Amino acid sequence: MNDAARQLQQLLKIGMARAGRPPAGLPAPLDALLPHDAAAVPEAALWLSLGALDLWERSGFIAPDLPAPMPASVAAPETLRPCPRRAEAVLALLLRDLHPAGLEAEWLRLLHRYGGHLPAHMLPKLLDAATRQPALRPALLPVLGERGHWLARVQAEWDWAAGIDAEAAPWDTGTPEQRVAALRDWRARDPQTALAALAAAWSSEPPDRRAALLAALAVGLGPDDEAFLEAALDDRRKEVRTAAQRLLARLPGSRLAQRMEGRLLPLLRIASDRIELALPAALDAAMRRDGIGATPHHGLGEKAGWVVDMLAAVDPNVWPRHVDRTPRACLELAAHGEFAAVFVRGWALAVQRQDGARAWLRDFLIWSAGARPSLREAVPDSLFDVAAAHIAQDDALFDALAGKWIGDGFPMRLMTRLAAGAPHAWSADMSRRALERLRTSLLPLPDMGHPWLVRQMLSSLALALDPATTVAWEAGLRAAWQPDAEWDNAVNAFFDLARLRHEMTLSFQEPA
Repeated sequence: MNDAARQLQQLLKIGMARAGRPPAGLPAPLDALLPHDAAAVPEAALWLSLGALDLWERSGFIAPDLPAPMPASVAAPETLRPCPRRAEAVLALLLRDLHPAGLEAEWLRLLHRYGGHLPAHMLPKLLDAATRQPALRPALLPVLGERGHWLARVQAEWDWAAGIDAEAAPWDTGTPEQRVAALRDWRARDPQTALAALAAAWSSEPPDRRAALLAALAVGLGPDDEAFLEAALDDRRKEVRTAAQRLLARLPGSRLAQRMEGRLLPLLRIASDRIELALPAALDAAMRRDGIGATPHHGLGEKAGWVVDMLAAVDPNVWPRHVDRTPRACLELAAHGEFAAVFVRGWALAVQRQDGARAWLRDFLIWSAGARPSLREAVPDSLFDVAAAHIAQDDALFDALAGKWIGDGFPMRLMTRLAAGAPHAWSADMSRRALERLRTSLLPLPDMGHPWLVRQMLSSLALALDPATTVAWEAGLRAAWQPDAEWDNAVNAFFDLARLRHEMTLSFQEPA
């Protein structure tokens, strides 16, 4: 501020009357800017002078020297194909949230199979959606394209999609979520080196991050991980101990599994028609270290829950060798004992942890379809989620379950769950056999006391069946079902969803 402006500001503060003098005239050439009659009104001359000085100073301002700006990063050229316009229109429809959840993931998988990338203007909405719903991320990541990965790097909440590479987010300097992703990727390529890196950084890792990092050892899990996981059983953090216990239970023949088996065998007595169980007397420190009693089991007593925890940590293939029976026969043997629900719950948890328990999984599902209701309730729903990923590859299992649709409502609930959890659409052949069964069985089902179960089953099957096969069968199924007013909406919704999925598939069969 120059001297003239400073004097005018002082005059403004103390007031014209108290100052007893008019404002000084402006220096040339500013004095020519004031009206000729401004001096007659001193207050007007003061305000006009201040305004003129302010504009004069601002117009002549010279900015200080600044460092040259860093060049803005740009996305690399796209290597994937553009999304077809017809498919883009279908995605815009799905993003209005008027259709069942899961269709977006199916659309993204179709785009990946097509070899395309997402349209740029749809990236923010889908990145937001996958930030809220992590289950959507595996389908989204392969189709983000270069622009999607670039965009994720400039928005903090999208850093999970930024990509892992040696320069952008290495193991040593990435965000917590990126480091977990980097460790998983490293485990897939070189499990032993990745384990060594985790072990070297373990003591300096914050306690709240250790559990997530430890869980990454599920990728490439093997006997070489056992010593590190055993040491993690002594961690102060409960989440870390739980993660270690679950991973050790997945290792066939691990020391934890052997300890559990050693505790169980003295408690069991195999009779000709049942398995008898003596509950453990007390819970000691070693049992707590192995995870026994850490989680309550609804509907079971405390000591019975301890036995469930032991059974869940032992490879289920051990028991057919002990009792010289098939898994199905083991279940029948346990069903006659006092603690049938304990064995059912424990074995079910063990089966879903072991990749090599496919025979147990198959026998479990077929047995549960005919078991008494009290034992069905002991089967955790998570077992059916595991089965959903395998049923499409097991024709005999599908046929065994489909043959029980009529009658008890449990097989329908089971089929609903398996369809809802299917990671991909069923094959055309499997869908044809399911539709054939539906054609003959759906008509009497509403009159058997399970109308809401039928509606649920139709909703789930509409998302799992091959859409082209379903659309081809529509006329014949409508003629066979003859839906009345009560069923018309449910049947229409079933075929509407099948037609939408069919259109979604066709939209990727034309050029971009």
